[in-house]
Amino acid sequence: MANVSAASRTRSTTPGSISEAEEITEAQLLKDNGDTSFDNEDYGAALHHYSEALKLDDSNVEMLSCRGATFIELGDFIRAQHDVEKILHLDSKYSQGHYLMGIVSDNLYQYKDALKSYLEALALDCEHENILADNIINLMPHFCPISQSTIEELEDMDAYTKLCEMGAILCVMKKYNLSVRVLNAARNLETNQQGLKMKVLLTLANAHTHLKHIEVALGFYQDCLQIAISSHDLDYQTKALASMASLYLESGNTHQAVVYYEHLLDLEEEMHSGKSQSELLDKTWPINFQLALHLNLSMAYRDIGNLKKAIKHAQLYISLVEKHDFKSEMAYSQDHLGQLYDILGEYQTSLQHFEKFLEKSKQENDKRKIASAYGKLGGCYAHLHNWKLSLTYHEQHFNMAHKIGDKPMVIAASEKLGDSYMMMENYEKAVECYEELFSAIKKSDANLKVNVCCKLGKAFKLQNRYQYGLYYFEEALDIADDLSWTEKKNLCEFHMSTILQNSTQMLELEEARKYLERLIPYYEDQKALKVEEDSCTSGDLYEQLNDCYSAVQNVHCKLGNMEQALIYSELQRQKTITEINNHSTKAPQSSFGSHGDRVTMETINRVINQQNCTVLYYTVLAKSLLLWVLQPGKGLIRHYTHQASKDITVGDNITDLTNQMVSSDGGRRRPGMGLDYTCENRALPEKGVSLQRLIKHNESKQATGGSTCATESEAYTSETSTTEYDFNLKAKSPDRQLYDLLLSPVDDILSKLDVGSNVVVVPHKELHHCPFSILKDWNNCHVWQKLSVTYMPCLYALEKVTQSELRYMRQDDDLLYERSRSCMAGMGHLIMSQDTGISKMSREYSSVTSTKADFEHINTRSLSNPRLFKSGAFTNPDLPGNRVHTKPVSRETTFLSIVTNQTKLSTIPSLPVTPNLKSLKPLGSPTGIDRMLSSGTVSTLTTRTATNTDIVTSPNIVAEFKQISSQGYCFVCGCPSLPEMLELHGKPWQPVGELTCAQREVTTIASYVDTSPVTGSDLTKQTFLASIQKATLIHMASWGCLQEGLIVMSPNENRKPGNMPNAESYIVSVEDIVNSQLKAKLLVLSLGWTNHTREYEDQTWLLPSAFLAAGVQCVLALLWPVSDRVLQKFYYHFYKSLQSDTRISQAINDANKILGTEDRDSWVPFVLIGKDVHLDLSVIHKAMLNQKIDKVEKEITEKLQTDFLNPTPANTDVPNKEQMKKNMQEICSTLLGQYNSQPSVIPTLMSLLDSALKRLHTNNLNRETRTVTKDMVESQGGLDLLKLMGFHFQARGCDVDDPYVIFPHSNEEELLLPAYDALRASHDLLQHANCCHCLYELLPTSEEILSQLIDLLSVTKHASEIQLKITDVSVHPLWINPKAKAFICSIGFHQIGRILNFKRTSVNRKLLTSCLQFLVALSSKKSSILLHKLDVSRLGYSPPSEKVLKDGNAPCLSTLYPLILPRNQLTMCTPWMSFVEQNEEMREKMKLSKSKSNLGQESRKQEQDAKIWHTTTSRAQAKSALEKVGQPRSPQRKVKVISGSSVSKCRTPVDQEPKLNNIDLDQRRDYANYLLEHRVNKIVKKEHDSTRKLFLPHVQSTM
Repeated sequence: MANVSAASRTRSTTPGSISEAEEITEAQLLKDNGDTSFDNEDYGAALHHYSEALKLDDSNVEMLSCRGATFIELGDFIRAQHDVEKILHLDSKYSQGHYLMGIVSDNLYQYKDALKSYLEALALDCEHENILADNIINLMPHFCPISQSTIEELEDMDAYTKLCEMGAILCVMKKYNLSVRVLNAARNLETNQQGLKMKVLLTLANAHTHLKHIEVALGFYQDCLQIAISSHDLDYQTKALASMASLYLESGNTHQAVVYYEHLLDLEEEMHSGKSQSELLDKTWPINFQLALHLNLSMAYRDIGNLKKAIKHAQLYISLVEKHDFKSEMAYSQDHLGQLYDILGEYQTSLQHFEKFLEKSKQENDKRKIASAYGKLGGCYAHLHNWKLSLTYHEQHFNMAHKIGDKPMVIAASEKLGDSYMMMENYEKAVECYEELFSAIKKSDANLKVNVCCKLGKAFKLQNRYQYGLYYFEEALDIADDLSWTEKKNLCEFHMSTILQNSTQMLELEEARKYLERLIPYYEDQKALKVEEDSCTSGDLYEQLNDCYSAVQNVHCKLGNMEQALIYSELQRQKTITEINNHSTKAPQSSFGSHGDRVTMETINRVINQQNCTVLYYTVLAKSLLLWVLQPGKGLIRHYTHQASKDITVGDNITDLTNQMVSSDGGRRRPGMGLDYTCENRALPEKGVSLQRLIKHNESKQATGGSTCATESEAYTSETSTTEYDFNLKAKSPDRQLYDLLLSPVDDILSKLDVGSNVVVVPHKELHHCPFSILKDWNNCHVWQKLSVTYMPCLYALEKVTQSELRYMRQDDDLLYERSRSCMAGMGHLIMSQDTGISKMSREYSSVTSTKADFEHINTRSLSNPRLFKSGAFTNPDLPGNRVHTKPVSRETTFLSIVTNQTKLSTIPSLPVTPNLKSLKPLGSPTGIDRMLSSGTVSTLTTRTATNTDIVTSPNIVAEFKQISSQGYCFVCGCPSLPEMLELHGKPWQPVGELTCAQREVTTIASYVDTSPVTGSDLTKQTFLASIQKATLIHMASWGCLQEGLIVMSPNENRKPGNMPNAESYIVSVEDIVNSQLKAKLLVLSLGWTNHTREYEDQTWLLPSAFLAAGVQCVLALLWPVSDRVLQKFYYHFYKSLQSDTRISQAINDANKILGTEDRDSWVPFVLIGKDVHLDLSVIHKAMLNQKIDKVEKEITEKLQTDFLNPTPANTDVPNKEQMKKNMQEICSTLLGQYNSQPSVIPTLMSLLDSALKRLHTNNLNRETRTVTKDMVESQGGLDLLKLMGFHFQARGCDVDDPYVIFPHSNEEELLLPAYDALRASHDLLQHANCCHCLYELLPTSEEILSQLIDLLSVTKHASEIQLKITDVSVHPLWINPKAKAFICSIGFHQIGRILNFKRTSVNRKLLTSCLQFLVALSSKKSSILLHKLDVSRLGYSPPSEKVLKDGNAPCLSTLYPLILPRNQLTMCTPWMSFVEQNEEMREKMKLSKSKSNLGQESRKQEQDAKIWHTTTSRAQAKSALEKVGQPRSPQRKVKVISGSSVSKCRTPVDQEPKLNNIDLDQRRDYANYLLEHRVNKIVKKEHDSTRKLFLPHVQSTM
């Protein structure tokens, strides 16, 4: 190594060596010579020069590229390739190297490498884009057959266009990878041609679609769509949207495909809006495209379960086919629509379309379609139970399939025939069809094999041939498990578990239990998903879920797990309540969880321990009756199982006995028993009732040999055949047999209960119609004579009723507390607080330090109840000698201690207890409160008033007198006024006759309870929902549907546009009820019954359950209809019993006993659902009288502006911005609702507010006068808004109809501009009647709902690419709120599965902007910035924190000691110079002083502005009057006078204006001064309020 180094050093110093600079110069000279030779085409010399230069610098890529080019010119491509490879090795980003490599590869026939090199060169060198593009184009014939003429056509184009066109050609020729590479190269170039950009993106997306690069393709489609939208290119918008929809559909994302199909419809609507665009629609959208769009949408909506939308688009598809006479599509269109109606269960409509399908198929003479039509008609007639026609059509289908020789059609015909035999319950024939089908199935068709195995297994199961059924289900399970078919696997396990439940083997029962406990959560999730996505749920899902619950209870009973069986029974039963929409958001805390999903024996025992009754919990299964007995403190004490006989099920046995018992009762009829009586029809037509009647009619026809299908009108008049019973066959009476079945197993437990003890029955299925109270025991004694029987839908409802009872008791305690506070002129509670040691004024002198936390949780209302104070709730467990009490407080403690004396208190759930105070002992005080307030001088004038308060007087103080009335009252309603035609279940409904008996009933009941009934047009839905929330007793008699939970009220035509009121405007649903907060103790339901002969099928008590969940303590309902005459007698005696303090059950029994004496063996089958509470109508009457007196006193006080009994507060509360915005919501709602009757009000208000804003900034404008129109004076809400904004009015001369407007002198709370924006948006919204109506219904609403709506609209407006879902945190609360949801939908939003889609038409976009502006103006939290851009930092809602009286960080001001006295007065109660202030306190007082000084300066400035404003306004009015009467007038030669005048009488001109006298002038001046004084006083009050708020954090006590 040393020698090499020496040699290199020696070489560097020899005379022949040259320096590095000289080498560079010589190399550059050689290169220049080579370039000259190359330009002269002397390639040999050029090669020599370049080679010599490279000897000096062999890493020079430029020289290498020159020599490589020379080799190419010489045709030596191999040596050129070596040089180029070296270039790229040295510098891979050298564009010339890639270009040369492309030329070399092209000449060496390596075309793929050549293309790659050209593309790389183009990406690196945009200056030679045309040359590179030409080279790329010239390579294309080597990859696909492109003609030379095509290449020649591209020569004159620019590089971007060449590559774009070539990429499109390659894509058409299915060279997708090559197309992608070429088009990606084009995207690297710059162009201003938006059309070419969209073409490149669309072609790229198409190529990636064929390459199955789904995500990449969607990205390119989306980019293309955005450019098309910005450039308003409808053609590319259509192509991009259609392609994305098809791609999502193929990938299985049907919901997203529907979104883009809907965007296509929006685009179609946009193109229809203009003439030029309408012509473009015809060119861009051929009829075939429109047909495909509606057909694809219909099929997509069908797949996601939205059958209504699917039918809508199928009908549009048919209309287009018929309009353009597409004969080839007519048959298929009818077939498709018929299938949709068949899925929906509307078999009569589907039958009509299938018949048209058959007719069109015959016209086309298409044998396959004809055969298919026969099969579908056969299936349709099978659903209608017209077996003869069904089998006839199936045979024709089967024969034609064999004749055609189409094996798949033969298989389908066999399957349809077997399905019809299954519906006929001819299981043997069905098995034959399925077995023949099973033998014909190919082994490769696994799906069909699984289906047939399941159908065979089901047929064997229904024949009780369980082993055969298990074989086929296991066969299907194996296939489904191998292929991972979850739905098929679950179906097989479901059928296997329902078979295994009948076994007596423990292993098989355990296997069934495992299946069922896995299937129940799965089916529950599926059902919840269907509900959330608003998709059509098949009846099979509900049936399978109910069968799973029944089977799992049966299995657990056989395994001896009685408690687990009870848990599943309760879990199933409470779904009636928990699955009502929006229930969980309104429901209070529950032991069972918000959705009832936490059912355990611990929670069940907790609910039972809160009662003082025995609970009988029944479950009716097919072959057994289950009974659990639960008692407080003992839990489950007995379980009983009754096995049914083989020939009849338990449910049928109970129904037969109940029908026998009722029909044998003289003169009373169970529906369907054939005995006549008078009963008013108050039932709404049920959904699908016509179909059920048609099915029953067809069954009776075929039983008598008829063969034709009945029409709907015939089905209404047909009689249902019933089983005749011989009542003499059995020795025991039916009521005795029911007693033996239901109550005799627990007779020993019931006999030990005291007479009159409460027994709660939780019935199931057929037991809902069983009158437990009138069953007779062995001594022929009725149950009601020994026990008080009430009903409950489930234990969850029992807990709800208990919570309602506790809430009612708290309201009573609150009332007593408020009345105690008002005693001794409102000072009793102050003295009491001193006696109990809660004196905060003495904390500075106490050795025991108390913190803010000690006092902020004091519940002084609890102290008013001595039971709470004695229970130990306020005992400190940390202090020595104190005992910790775990017993719950309130009234429940008393009866719980009696009932559960054998139970440990630790097992009883404790109610929330107010935290203990750390310092309740007297601390001492320099000045007593009673002495401070001169309570010792108070003398009593009246010891007791009507509301249990007193009247006192004192020479030293102004004694307050306050009557606190109970708010209970009776609400009796019924007989609503309905138009001739209404919408119900999407169809017209015409009410039959008037409810004359209901009218007579509510009038009579109202007289019993001393109130006025609400009937006719006054009984609107809004009035009803508002009234029931305040009532203690509710009695309603109207139309209704007990099965669906519907109540009919009067529609309000002024609020809902349209000729025919829709269901939402007059139907009260269970969702509306659950969303209400009720406090009624009793509700009487007198609705839903019919005089038609039909079975009553309400086995869930949907309406009573909803009322119990909403807060009603008990509901009185009929088991079946009775005579109106008997019912009126019952009500008379029932309400007569309630005039004194009586239990509801006792009143029912008393009424029935009297009926039995008046009318032999007559009784009314009322049941009490809920708690057996006490009710005293005399107390309610007294409360209603007190409320009426309070109302009169308030009216007199407001009229005279003087309170004769109490002094007004020294400092009244000044409304803040939030309160004023809330008032503005109410006013805007009124203006929207009354717009049709006062259309000029909103424009006038806009003009006045605009003028007010201008006058605040331009003083000269205030010198002009403005008057108010008569329409504005008479309007509803107009003057209220102006007064809220600070406007006043003053009479103009003698004319009081159009007074002067006194504009506000300041923009109070900066509300003028928001009010103007709200009115301007309202003016735009008035063109959309539905949206206005929904806003009217929504307002006023909470700030949280407003914020969520604003966020939703702002995101939709400014970020259309964001896909919102109804499960989003900010959207879900709105979607489950019925009024908010209706408003959102009125703007253009609609649900697609979980996706919340917005219909982006120009009309809807403008509407959305107007709604956003309107809501932002009404919100006190949101900024108007959200109108113009999306600011993420301003989204969301933060609830306001609770304001506390004292701030924990604020120091105590001992030298001031601020105190809030009665009448809202602020005082400083520390004597002057009694304390020396500390530094911290001094600093705080300086801050307060500065703030107080600033407030005073601001107030003085506002007062001065108000005076100047008043002076300017007065001068303007005076000038206006002077201009009118003060200027001399030229005398008129002729004056028209009032007729009847003469020479001797005064002649009065017709146009003479009256003049003000002196008294009137004085009144005008006084009122003007009053306005000024009012405004100044308002400024002073605001200053006082602000001052109070400054000192509130330092207040130590509130008197």
